[in-house]
Amino acid sequence: MRIQFEIKENLPEITAGLLHSEKWLTLIKEERDDYKKLTIKDPYFDSAASVEIFKDEIRIQTAWSNYSYRIYKLGDAVWCEYVGAYRGLLEQNLLPVLTPKKSILGSTVLNSSLLGNEPHTLQQYSKENMKLKTFRRDNFEKETELTSPKDHPKVVYDEFIKMDMPLPPLENKKNK
Repeated sequence: MRIQFEIKENLPEITAGLLHSEKWLTLIKEERDDYKKLTIKDPYFDSAASVEIFKDEIRIQTAWSNYSYRIYKLGDAVWCEYVGAYRGLLEQNLLPVLTPKKSILGSTVLNSSLLGNEPHTLQQYSKENMKLKTFRRDNFEKETELTSPKDHPKVVYDEFIKMDMPLPPLENKKNK
């Protein structure tokens, strides 16, 4: 799946988080003007990610799954483009903070193995994924027939995505 969404953080904040985090070890492999190449490693688990930091873009690629994140400026906004499995987007721990500016469910999935190349929302993708899983569970007896290369791993967080839940009101900044 390939998805893009605007994020709240800016590139200097993300860069600082990558270079100076208590969650991982940072190993700088190359450094030049407007470019850094580094590896971040989890000190407790055998996981890592490769990172390239440019002037107006950051690229992160996870070592195990090869999921990729491209964080870039577009006008005055900062966007994230993720290429990988649905589950990977929701459970990556070896990453800087990336907060979607709007509901992630409304973000555009540009293409996926499940729904093809037509743009659709993450909410639509999630619903179709659950339909496919339910169909397989209801119609196949053997466990090997329940899965498909297009399926996500068994632990998927579809059931934790709450539809039509009201969000808490934003704090009024004028009153502070």
